[in-house]
Amino acid sequence: MAEKNRNTIQKDAVARIVCSSCDHPTAESVYSRARAELPNISLGTVYRILKRLAKDGIIQEISVPDAPSRFDKTTCEHAHFICTECGSVMDIDVDVHGVVNEARTNCAHSVDRAQINLIGVCEACAGR
Repeated sequence: MAEKNRNTIQKDAVARIVCSSCDHPTAESVYSRARAELPNISLGTVYRILKRLAKDGIIQEISVPDAPSRFDKTTCEHAHFICTECGSVMDIDVDVHGVVNEARTNCAHSVDRAQINLIGVCEACAGR
């Protein structure tokens, strides 16, 4: 029983951290934040919980080229901008649904979901 409760507490903490974050944290960031609350939580446990939460549709995993995945509280289809200079990941407002609908209409493949990442240099880094 204690093992199940501990896992539930850990899962709840990890979910709460991601769902209260606006910075699309990495697993390492979530781990660092979780340790403040649960000093005995392991990085492996955080990874497993994040993967499970993403699989269950509670959070979204964002694949980032040549960098660790990021995790997002927003699970509906939307686009991200990834800065190649500072590594920040931010939501951007583009017509993801239009792209998905066009793909569903114009290709023979069955599109289940989409992850659109635009990659470049963010406004802050470009201004430096």
